Amino acid sequence: MTARSGAVSPKSTRSPHAQRGALTLLVALALVGLAALASFYSSRSVLMDQLAGINHAHAARARLAAEAALAWAQADIASRNALPASVWDKPVPCPSSIPSGTTPSGNTATGTPGLQWQCASLAVPPLGADPPEEARITAMRDLVMAPHVLTLLAQATVSSQSSRGAVRESLFVPVLAPAPGDAPTAALVLNGCVSEAAGASLRACPLSRSGQACSGSASGPAVHSHFVVDTNRNGAISSAEKSACLALSSASLPGGGSKTGPSSALPRSPCNRAAWRSVFGDISAEQLQAWSQAQERQGLHALSQPARTVYWIDSPADWAQSAGSPEAPALLVFSDKACALRCPRIAPGAHIHGSVVFDSGCNDEKMRGWQGGRIEGQLVVESGLPEWRSGTLWARPYGRNAYILDWPEGIDASRAQRVNGSWSEGSP
Repeated sequence: MTARSGAVSPKSTRSPHAQRGALTLLVALALVGLAALASFYSSRSVLMDQLAGINHAHAARARLAAEAALAWAQADIASRNALPASVWDKPVPCPSSIPSGTTPSGNTATGTPGLQWQCASLAVPPLGADPPEEARITAMRDLVMAPHVLTLLAQATVSSQSSRGAVRESLFVPVLAPAPGDAPTAALVLNGCVSEAAGASLRACPLSRSGQACSGSASGPAVHSHFVVDTNRNGAISSAEKSACLALSSASLPGGGSKTGPSSALPRSPCNRAAWRSVFGDISAEQLQAWSQAQERQGLHALSQPARTVYWIDSPADWAQSAGSPEAPALLVFSDKACALRCPRIAPGAHIHGSVVFDSGCNDEKMRGWQGGRIEGQLVVESGLPEWRSGTLWARPYGRNAYILDWPEGIDASRAQRVNGSWSEGSP
């Protein structure tokens, strides 16, 4: 047999046309993939734009709902000319950051709420929308520095999208009338005569140009009375009648203090509350009592931070507690209930910075033999002070600051109105 040698198996080969077709297919598939990706991202971008537009619309709705709630609250307060007292009976926690700098000037710097901040929730009527909108109002005020400035925080939510909006604005509310600017500056303001008891230990010091108590040159009277007895009934008050009525010795009037009173005879019966009106003007007993009760409910007291500044006192018990400071003077009002039989005395160790008022109803006997501690500011008595036994009075320029609120010039303090420049958007 003849052997075969050198046999080679044939190689398979592809034609150039087949290779070009495969490459074209790959390119086509890549282009289709890129087109699909471009379409996907384009659709996604359109969807995101749509969602952003919807969210923006819901956010705008929430903000408009908050503005509507704020407008409703403002209109309700304006119609009543006050926030109902019952609202404050159910306090709510204040926001963790509140517009603590809100003042009549419109400053709305925020800060951590202090003990003096009182907050309450106002019920808002249903707004009626689809999807539903929920709104709430938080009322806030500073019971020490600005009880007449009410900040309203309106917050609204569109429930379907949980979109939220918040706006706030402050109002002036007539919780306290402005104090008169021409009030007497004397250390002692009374509505009757004053005399010393035997062995009395008294000092009534006027305002001093040097600022030092009971020394220097006086810049005002030490004693001012709105009633002097017209002993000869001629209708005029002579110097002798004034001296006889305001019978304090020179030793009790250090610092060059003078004694002033009316130049003509004025009736005192029925009680004209001349001493009260001269220092408080149109401020009513009800306003001061409500302010005092609000501070007490808030937990303010003489040693709290900040300290309590207004005390309405109905108890006939003698007073032994110090109150106030030069930076934060206090107001103590011993009411007609406290003075029903005899006005309370102030313990010798008590030191009051501010004003002390006795509503003794033009009845001198209720203040007979009165004893007091140390008062830096002003003592106001709605009667005389017969047989005054003890006490030190230093007239101080800050004595009235406890009840003088910041009312811008020209504002009508008898009605609720907006604080210019206080509107802002967003939660504190």
